[in-house]
Amino acid sequence: MTDRGRPPYEPSPKDRRIAEAMAGWAMPQERIARVIGIDAKTLRKHFAEELEIGSAKLEAQLAQNLLRIAQGQDRQALIATIFALKSRFGWVEATPAPKEAPLGKKAQRQANAENAATNHKNLYATPSPPPQLRKMQ
Repeated sequence: MTDRGRPPYEPSPKDRRIAEAMAGWAMPQERIARVIGIDAKTLRKHFAEELEIGSAKLEAQLAQNLLRIAQGQDRQALIATIFALKSRFGWVEATPAPKEAPLGKKAQRQANAENAATNHKNLYATPSPPPQLRKMQ
C-alpha cells in the first residue's frame, strides 16, 4: 500500500515563535501562514495557542499605552480616556432625539389649512389682563 497525499504538517519551535510574534504585530492570519509556508486553516489548527497569546500580548501593550496616554493632561489624554471608557466599559454618548423630517410644500399647506382656526389670533379681541390683575379678580 502506498502513502498518498502530503505528509501531516509538524510545526517547529521556530514556526511557533514566528506565528506568535506576527500575531503580536497584528498581522493577518493569511499573511502569517504564507510566511510560514502553510495554509491559513493549517495555521489555525496547529498554532491556535500562539495566535491567541500573540494577540493577547498586543492587546495588553495597547491597553498599557492607552492608559499611559489617558493619564496625561492634554487633548490626547481626553480622547484616549473617552475611547477606553467606550470600548472597555460600554459607555455611549447620549444621542439627540431624531428630528422630524420637514413637510413638503403641499403637506405644509394642508397642515396650515387644518390648523388655521386654532392658530389664528384675533387682532381685534380684547387682550387678557396682566397676571397681577387676574389674581385680584
